[in-house]
Amino acid sequence: MRELRKKLGDPDRGEFAQTLGVSRSTLAGYERGESEPTATVLAAYRAKHGVNVDWLLTGTGSMFIGGDVQVENTTLSEIRKYVWNITATFWETVPRRTKPESVADQAVEMLDYLISREGVNEDAVSEVIQFEAERLKRTSDTSD
Repeated sequence: MRELRKKLGDPDRGEFAQTLGVSRSTLAGYERGESEPTATVLAAYRAKHGVNVDWLLTGTGSMFIGGDVQVENTTLSEIRKYVWNITATFWETVPRRTKPESVADQAVEMLDYLISREGVNEDAVSEVIQFEAERLKRTSDTSD
């Protein structure tokens, strides 16, 4: 797990632990092999960082979801990170009730969904974005 954090740019252990919803010391235990993460933590690795859970559990396959996919010398995991960062940065400039992290997570989930579809094209992209926009609007309307 330490190797993974290094691959993600070697963020501070405490900050990285927060993205997983665990304490710094809990993450340290995972990285030293003293304890094993819960299913919730494994899901956070996948959702927040695009980690291939199979790789995390077995060490086989690609470290990241779609990690073997290249787009002009850029891996899909790098693209996912860029999309998350761009979305979070944009959302910080727009006053909203929804936290920027939530919107960024939703954007990455939409990207993951698109990648999982066969035949990603403009229609599929529009469909997913429209569906998510309507879902966010419904969620916002019910929380008023």
